[in-house]
Amino acid sequence: MSNDKEQLTSLKTLYIGSYGAVSEPTVHVCTFDEKTGELTVIQQLSGVENASFLTLHPNGKQLYAASETESTADAEGGSAATFEIDAAAGTLTLTSNSVLTYGAHPCYISTDPAGKVLYAANYTGGNVALIPIAADGKLEAAAAVQQHAGELGPNAARQDAPHAHCIVPLAGSPYVCAVDLGIDSIVIYRFDEEKRSLAPHGISKVHRGAGPRHLIFHPSLLIGYVMNELDSTITLLKVDADKGLLTAGKAISALPEGFAGYNDAADIHLGASGRYLYSSNRGHNSIAVFSVDQETGELSLIQHVDCGGDAPRNFAITPEGGHLLVANQKTGNVVVFSVDEGTGLLTRTTASLQLQSPVCIQFAI
Repeated sequence: MSNDKEQLTSLKTLYIGSYGAVSEPTVHVCTFDEKTGELTVIQQLSGVENASFLTLHPNGKQLYAASETESTADAEGGSAATFEIDAAAGTLTLTSNSVLTYGAHPCYISTDPAGKVLYAANYTGGNVALIPIAADGKLEAAAAVQQHAGELGPNAARQDAPHAHCIVPLAGSPYVCAVDLGIDSIVIYRFDEEKRSLAPHGISKVHRGAGPRHLIFHPSLLIGYVMNELDSTITLLKVDADKGLLTAGKAISALPEGFAGYNDAADIHLGASGRYLYSSNRGHNSIAVFSVDQETGELSLIQHVDCGGDAPRNFAITPEGGHLLVANQKTGNVVVFSVDEGTGLLTRTTASLQLQSPVCIQFAI
């Protein structure tokens, strides 16, 4: 009996989103055994075209999926869909609850810590939306949409217009931060729960041509990090949560010295301890590992490891912190790495999983 209990506690549920047609399985439910490193698909669901980003309600009862499309039926813009989660099995049921994000190609969604709103970043639309969440976890029609504007970056091919790529709340404050690749900026909004509104509050600029993509905040330091897609750098941000200010500081390359090939940086995550930071490189096809100075937040590169595939768009660290899973979009594989929690270094394991165009990994709460 004890062995059965150990096996159950070592099994973690995760959800993987993929690109694909509405008739294809684009959302996958998997289990990951922290003890053996085994990754297994237990359910695949169709019904959501291009489920490129997933996020969970803070209560763990609903999973939301961004449908990264130009239009939805006869309406302009993409949408967000709701799945109900079976508490015992972790499996999903796609509901009829789907709402417009009011912008083309939503590529990132997140919730506020209280689970009262869903935020969506619409890449091609160049805007962000605030979508209220009802008490039962269902999404309501968008209550606010904010269009980005500003000086475009110098990369004419990629910075031809505003391109919202990420939106996350600043914990412990009413502020919400939207990263825009096209205007080399983080646009800061103030969320008013009573009015269900997003009011423009300020703009934090990063260096020109950076192409900021994903933003994370340190769990204990007043520091943030933005992954810059176009020049493959990570910019350190000083955070003033009371004033809702982000100040760009030092930028460090996520590539090996001397590398001159094509690369688009993608995802960024901190380990739970905040001592190590990880980022993904598409082109160099690697995960970069950095140590984090626990006083200043400054980064020092300590490792590059081959991602085991092509185009590592997204990755996730397991809840226990002992493994890192990488979704390689172009080769259609999810590769498992062990994490040395003392040094932060990664070692590839033999475990992997083949899926069509995996692009997002979220572990169940």
